[in-house]
Amino acid sequence: MVNRPPAIGGGSGRQDDVLGDFPQDRPLSRSGHRPRAQQWSLRNLHKIDTSAQHFLSNYYGDDDESGSGAGSGHPSSPVLDDQSAYEIFKGPEENDGDTAKDKLWRAHQAPMRTGVVDGKKVVFELLTGVTRRPDRSRDERLAVKHEVVNSDQSSWDVRVRFWLMRFKLVRLTWIFLLSFVLVNLLFAGFFYALDGHGCGDPDMTYANVFAFTVQTSTTIGYGGHSPQGVVADVLVIILSFLSTLMNTLFAGLLFTKFVTPLVNVQFSDVMCMHNVNGVPCLTVRIGNADGRLNRLTDINVRLTCSYHIPYRDHKGDERQFHQSEELRLLSNRQHGMLPGWELRHVLDETSPLFGLHFDEHPANKIQVFNLSVDAVQDLTKSSVNSQADYALEDILIGHAFVDLPKEAVAEGKRKRGGSSTKTKVVVDYSRMSETEPYPVWYPSQTGVYDLEEKPQPKEFGPA
Repeated sequence: MVNRPPAIGGGSGRQDDVLGDFPQDRPLSRSGHRPRAQQWSLRNLHKIDTSAQHFLSNYYGDDDESGSGAGSGHPSSPVLDDQSAYEIFKGPEENDGDTAKDKLWRAHQAPMRTGVVDGKKVVFELLTGVTRRPDRSRDERLAVKHEVVNSDQSSWDVRVRFWLMRFKLVRLTWIFLLSFVLVNLLFAGFFYALDGHGCGDPDMTYANVFAFTVQTSTTIGYGGHSPQGVVADVLVIILSFLSTLMNTLFAGLLFTKFVTPLVNVQFSDVMCMHNVNGVPCLTVRIGNADGRLNRLTDINVRLTCSYHIPYRDHKGDERQFHQSEELRLLSNRQHGMLPGWELRHVLDETSPLFGLHFDEHPANKIQVFNLSVDAVQDLTKSSVNSQADYALEDILIGHAFVDLPKEAVAEGKRKRGGSSTKTKVVVDYSRMSETEPYPVWYPSQTGVYDLEEKPQPKEFGPA
């Protein structure tokens, strides 16, 4: 009897083994080695094919696929060696007499390339303007409000502090001014309701009483009026305590707002995919919007993509496994942020996105691209961070960023004993997200439907 893979969707088999670790009782390959477990990543999801041939090859191992397959119990399938980006995108026919210019021109003009990625043949087409800019802005599409319920939250005083810290300085000032006026109006009403309006002077108007509460809360105390009676003394004590508490709270928040380092990194609204030196690259552009006013040093940038992997558990229920992978950038560290700094991720054989079409599995499982910028504020020498999220709709395939217009302006300064001239470079950030059509090697659609929609693999071999 021929060993069969475990049944999927029922019985004692585990379908998640296709995407997870192989159990210890899994049969050895023909070479005597246990198959290496599949990893949870986009590239390994690309390798998985639920057709019977590929499924059996993944299950039993393909160490000896080069043999004839006789006596193995299942037909052998040829193994295709993966190709690098250079092998795929270089000129198809190069003669020894061709110059370097001819070879480069031929490589850029060829409309199609066929390569092997993850053991599969992938056809790359030289396309321009594949996608267009989304109608809705990135902030509107990615704005998701998360709410936590039934959790062990912090105490109410901590949550109030978090709530106050979220306000900007100007709004926080208005909140303090409004609270100050309301508290004094409230206590002015209490004093005005007492005999002699709390000060032993029945001729006082409400405006006079309000002025008295303000003088009391701010500890000005001109001495024109003083509280009369036990109730008035208690109200003065409570008002003084509340005023001191409010002033201390506002002073602490104001100090925190001033000492907290701020950064204003401007991100491009979209990401571009285009060829750079004949190889497709994913590009995003950033810049320091405050310029010399708020210098940033020791820049470190990270680009990651988050996706969800669908699978079925031992009960046959559909589940999702969330994971993130880092996309390595050509240059992710700088001593200072360049104006209009273009960050590029090369889609070569080391990239998780190499050979993937964004409308097909597994690339369509990508939820968000996260760009994180860490820097040191030169004024305070404190660390700052700024982030931006991008969806698949934000990738303009077959587009490239236009160069930011830069203008050199001479500035003259008068000094004692003469004058000096400095050159100032003016960069127009209004065109940070402006793009133009540009060719890119992009995989053609294979027509293969998603993994979760494929039919169940069949069993092969005699019973």
